Amino acid sequence: MIKKEVYKLSFSAFFADLGYQTAVVMFPLIFVIILKAPIWLYGIAEALNYGIGSLMGLIGGIMGDKFGRKKMAVLGNGLIIIISLLGFSKNLWEALLLFMIPWWFRNFRSPIRRAMLTEVTEESERSKAFGILHSLDLGGAVLAITYTTILLFFKFPIQYLLLITMVPLAISTYLLSISNSGKKVEKRKISFKSDNKIITLIVISTTLFGFTQYSFGFPIITTEFFTHQAYLSVISYGIFLSASSLFGFLLGRLRINNFFALGFIGYLLGSFSSLGFAQFSSYGIMAIYPFSFLLGVSIASTETFEPSIISRFSKSESMGSNMGLLTFGRSIGVFLSNMIMGLLYEIRYSYAYYFSSIMSIIAFIIVLYIIFKMRINK
Repeated sequence: MIKKEVYKLSFSAFFADLGYQTAVVMFPLIFVIILKAPIWLYGIAEALNYGIGSLMGLIGGIMGDKFGRKKMAVLGNGLIIIISLLGFSKNLWEALLLFMIPWWFRNFRSPIRRAMLTEVTEESERSKAFGILHSLDLGGAVLAITYTTILLFFKFPIQYLLLITMVPLAISTYLLSISNSGKKVEKRKISFKSDNKIITLIVISTTLFGFTQYSFGFPIITTEFFTHQAYLSVISYGIFLSASSLFGFLLGRLRINNFFALGFIGYLLGSFSSLGFAQFSSYGIMAIYPFSFLLGVSIASTETFEPSIISRFSKSESMGSNMGLLTFGRSIGVFLSNMIMGLLYEIRYSYAYYFSSIMSIIAFIIVLYIIFKMRINK
């Protein structure tokens, strides 16, 4: 039976996304469309966001284990509120800093919150619990994109649109602060090594899949390029998030082999989605929207089954550190992906998506290897 603490943590995620996802979708539009940054510079900006963010995720997981998960989670989540000032950016540097710094702290608290979830669940409940977390997380994001789309359609001032996000971000931090999980402080040495070979392979595979989970800013920019309508670009992100939220909820309830679901529904479908963006984006929203949906399903699978697998093979005292390694691996992949995709996009947009598709196939092959080895060892 899922405990109320799971819902506290999950609704904290819901309200966090209800706030900062507006900034996520507006950042590429502000940076590229309004402030006129070239695409290659946008790629570098997102690489910085995710690159340092990857290190922050690892540090957050370790500090949560050492100094108390709840305390560190509340600290990281509270600092996300800086992102609400993004709309007041007057130049590229201001826009970058007002997005980047709170994004780092968002990464800082993410593995800690996952570790807190494992404290209040049994192993048999964790796929379902992580599915609930991901579903409510992305459900908040869908609502954020909904009100963002409506307000943009009616020409609501961007700076005040982003200022609204302070309210749900404050509620999110409050819910974390009243959680009864994450209080325990583990007496342990800091370590950057994983406990298990399977954890190491999953971290490697999620790093490669990070090349497919590039900043969704690229499809947003692609949509804007072919439609010339900002609100249609925002809708593409809304479709991606809606699919991810719905399938995060559904996948967590299926009795399915976690490795099989991660490989086929996660990594392989992610590769197919990126290939679709490369081949068919010129057809406009009739093609972009369906592949945005499929990419959302792919991300739902990875966000549900990766942490579930990590929790299964982790010791309780190093749960936060291993969740940090997971965040670190994914973010390193996204960091490199954004930089490489930005450069490839300048040459031809399809090259960027081809690249991410190939990387996801390699991640899929790693999971097939794990499945094969586990069957041999039975």
